Amino acid sequence: LALLGPRDGHSGIFPLDDAHEQELTLYPLRLYAFPDGLFVVSAEDEALVGLELISVAGRPVDEVLALVEPLVPRDNEQSLAARAPQWLVTAEVLAGLGVVGEAAAPIELVFRRGEDDTLATQVEPVPASEYAAGQPDLFHPMVPQGLPGVPGGPAYLARRGEERWAEWVDDGRAVHAAYNVTLGTTSDFALQVLRLAQRPGVRQVILDLRHNPGGNNTTYARLLQALGTVPGLTVLTSRTTFSAAANLLAELERDAEPLLVGEPTGGSPNLYGDPVDVLLPETGLAAHVAGEYWELAPPDDERLAFEPDVPVELSAGDYFAGRDPVLTAALGRAPR
Repeated sequence: LALLGPRDGHSGIFPLDDAHEQELTLYPLRLYAFPDGLFVVSAEDEALVGLELISVAGRPVDEVLALVEPLVPRDNEQSLAARAPQWLVTAEVLAGLGVVGEAAAPIELVFRRGEDDTLATQVEPVPASEYAAGQPDLFHPMVPQGLPGVPGGPAYLARRGEERWAEWVDDGRAVHAAYNVTLGTTSDFALQVLRLAQRPGVRQVILDLRHNPGGNNTTYARLLQALGTVPGLTVLTSRTTFSAAANLLAELERDAEPLLVGEPTGGSPNLYGDPVDVLLPETGLAAHVAGEYWELAPPDDERLAFEPDVPVELSAGDYFAGRDPVLTAALGRAPR
């Protein structure tokens, strides 16, 4: 299924899919690929949070990732980067690749705690349903996961669990509007953004799509209309900006010419979506196969991702220290 290639990140077999008749198992930690390494961002064992994973079952983590990546469905390299860490902690995947002898066995993971300090620990897999229950921000098993919320951290993380919100920032000179899932009517949200944008002195509206993995692309029409009228439209993007969120971005690009800040998107400008379920009876696994091609960018658009006008990477140091360099960069580009 992953061999279907780019723009087809909706087709695949997904570890946390509750439609599997044969439930998969995962090692109970959540990893995120920062530019400075693969770090634990949440875990059953909280002592592991903030550590960099460096080896899996005696193999360097980069070597194991190279084995895992061909199995991961993706629209592009960004959705691959978002998803591969979850496949990396799926016991059946590692057993099938020969990294571990059997899926039910504990695995040795080695973490870097400091420049010359490492920690080796044995971790046992848990059922996928138990793993998913520990991820409250999991929207759908098929979408790339972003970063978990951090209470007391920057707003885009502290308010990670809210579907949408908006507030003034930069001493009232900008509106920061987070649209975290493309579901439900956007009429009230559009009105809220417009009201905030009408305040005297507002020169920029920042739409935050960094945690929006999609949903339903028929729900954002009112928001799209409103954003075409606001000053200094800037959009924050990441590897998790996927599916219907990429559809919205294609329409914004056509109608409003926003400034993009952050990472390239995980979703393609034109993409395959609306998957149908197919049960694989020999394995008890559920597969998904995209059933529709969404062409909201020009038909000859060969891009696999929306590339930011202002590229900004989030390092592990930024994340764990509660810094938001993407928003900072966006505010630095506000119209004068």
